[in-house]
Amino acid sequence: KGDIDILSNIFRPSDVHLLSEDPNLNITFSQQTHYCYVAFNTRREPLNDKQFRKALAHLIPREEISSKLFEGIVATPMLYETSPAFGRWHNPNVATYPYNPTRARQILTSGGYGWDRDGRLIGPDGKPLRRLSFISPTQEEAPTSYEIAKITVEEMKKIGLDVYQEPVSFDSLLTRVLTERSFDIYFLCVSNLGKYPRWLYDYYHSSLDVPDGDNTPGVRDMELDRLLYTFRFESETEEEGERAVWRAQEIIADIAARIPVYSRYQIEAYRKGLEGMVEHRGVGYFTSGAFWTYLNLSRVGLPAGGKVRVDVGGRVRTLNPLYGSGAYEQKIITLIYDSLLASDPQTGELVPYLAEDWRLQNLMVGKSKFQKITFKLARNVTWHDGEPLTSADVRFSMEYLKRNRVPAFISSLERVINVSDPDPYTLEVTMNGTSFFNIIDVGGVIIIPKHIWGDVSDWRTFQPDREPHHKVKGLTKMVGTGPFILAEEKPGEFWRLRANPNYFKRLPGVKTPVEGVGLEQWPLNLKTVGLVATPIMLVFGYLILRRRVGRRI
Repeated sequence: KGDIDILSNIFRPSDVHLLSEDPNLNITFSQQTHYCYVAFNTRREPLNDKQFRKALAHLIPREEISSKLFEGIVATPMLYETSPAFGRWHNPNVATYPYNPTRARQILTSGGYGWDRDGRLIGPDGKPLRRLSFISPTQEEAPTSYEIAKITVEEMKKIGLDVYQEPVSFDSLLTRVLTERSFDIYFLCVSNLGKYPRWLYDYYHSSLDVPDGDNTPGVRDMELDRLLYTFRFESETEEEGERAVWRAQEIIADIAARIPVYSRYQIEAYRKGLEGMVEHRGVGYFTSGAFWTYLNLSRVGLPAGGKVRVDVGGRVRTLNPLYGSGAYEQKIITLIYDSLLASDPQTGELVPYLAEDWRLQNLMVGKSKFQKITFKLARNVTWHDGEPLTSADVRFSMEYLKRNRVPAFISSLERVINVSDPDPYTLEVTMNGTSFFNIIDVGGVIIIPKHIWGDVSDWRTFQPDREPHHKVKGLTKMVGTGPFILAEEKPGEFWRLRANPNYFKRLPGVKTPVEGVGLEQWPLNLKTVGLVATPIMLVFGYLILRRRVGRRI
């Protein structure tokens, strides 16, 4: 029906075949740092038993899933959580859990488990195990994830486990897993994992076993904590980091709290007549994390402006930039807010952004090592409401996020011990230690306006997109410095973004068009490095029948 122009996260083979036959569409295939996994709540019996978890890990039929659901063309079975895609950071010598029901029974037997006359699994104490719940997205919202959970549950039942599939809305799944920790087993996917496996710290360090922290299985291991801390915060060279993270991967695999199932290609479709898209290594062209595309996209024949509609991909829980950590939320949030530094879409190397320059200085105080990072801010940056961005805003952002221990930024700001703003365009950050990740950590922190967030006492419940701006008519408190401004929304249906006419990276002489969009998402143009030229309107939309592509694109 022509509802959208761009569709990401295409994973059903039937959709790939159908879209490939449309002469009006282009299809892209990109490798991505992505994986889907089954996770166990290690806080609960019997899942707190490592041997029990290892046995269940051998019951995931990856090959069947790949061939039955993906026809072998969309997804690749995966045994390693840190995959070979991470190059030198991948340890190939860790324990893996290929599908093997016989081995699962052997592990259970050696762990003291057994079976009653009816074939039901009983624990080492001779009592039947309690019934377990495997929560998954609903068939309507995520049919493939639903089927994977269904297949895995059936395998678990075959060895006598009393387990049932519990389909819930995606919102409920994230709330139960991330916030409440109210689950036994769940299935989810993650993507856009970056150049380094820094996410292992967030996923497995005990300090992130907090509400809305990423250590959802509740892993607590002192040696693993030490190794992950060394990797993230104390490694001065890549060689040191590699040694620590390889050993950490061995422990993670042995704990068996998250079991990788598969990694899939990022498959995307877009209408012919669009140009300027940028492939982001490990991400794709249009999905969450493909920031540069939306600074470069235009319609053929138009120097700037126009209209593009993009499927946001799924349900958006919140646009609170501190709380909305999901891929669907981030697809919108990252176009409204900026950070000090960005990364090259192909190499992952740091490039200037809000900070146009920076300098590292290693310090010694007694026997302790510190690092001072001095950022020089761009002088032409303004917030969406016209207020200038200064180093006071950046200092406020880091101190606010650290003081409130916002889970998404705990690890990034862990080693920050002081932030100062000696003048409006200079920021000094002093960090404990001289890790080579220091600059990546602080350079990637989201920057929020002090004049909006300064009086926000409860960051979790604040909904900036729902509150009108206190001074500027027609604007909400969703105020960033990014290339797009939230213009209109109907939560659950669409989020309309208009181009920021005062964006500091905008090429001179490009006028803002009047035409906008109404159902999905729109991009911008970068004609020279770091400059954007397409002042357009983006509209992100979510259609509940998003997989019936034959009727939507």
